[in-house]
Amino acid sequence: MKNTEKAADFWIAVAGMIISIVLFKNASTMPKAARGIGPGDYPKIICTVLIVLCAVQIIRILAECKGFPLIDFQSVNGKYILRAFIMILMSWIYYILLKKVGFLILTPIYLFASFILFGYRKWIRGIIYSVAFSATVYFLFVKVFLVLLPKGILG
Repeated sequence: MKNTEKAADFWIAVAGMIISIVLFKNASTMPKAARGIGPGDYPKIICTVLIVLCAVQIIRILAECKGFPLIDFQSVNGKYILRAFIMILMSWIYYILLKKVGFLILTPIYLFASFILFGYRKWIRGIIYSVAFSATVYFLFVKVFLVLLPKGILG
């Protein structure tokens, strides 16, 4: 059955499951806590939920299509594929620079660039949202959860 949208959902679910399994294995190598929750426990919980959700998505699509969905390559829009690759590249650069530049400086830039990439054109609002979200996440993690985030050039 040719159904490009279902095929895309299927392969994204497969990729999500693979990534979640790899991250689960990596989280399992983190040190165990003597009491309470250790540093690897929360990522393992999130990965488990993602694995289950991806499995549900895969099963649902296979049942609807009565087999593997096929991609109709003539209906694929290259502009959207390019955006996805740019987002992957931006995420990789974010990951590489995070320790050097720092969370508080790099995250608003990354979020704003993501907004622009996917068509959000209200630049002032985008800047405000990016800075406010980054500051809120930083405050929650550093002050409430007591988790250190990379300070980079600020630290």
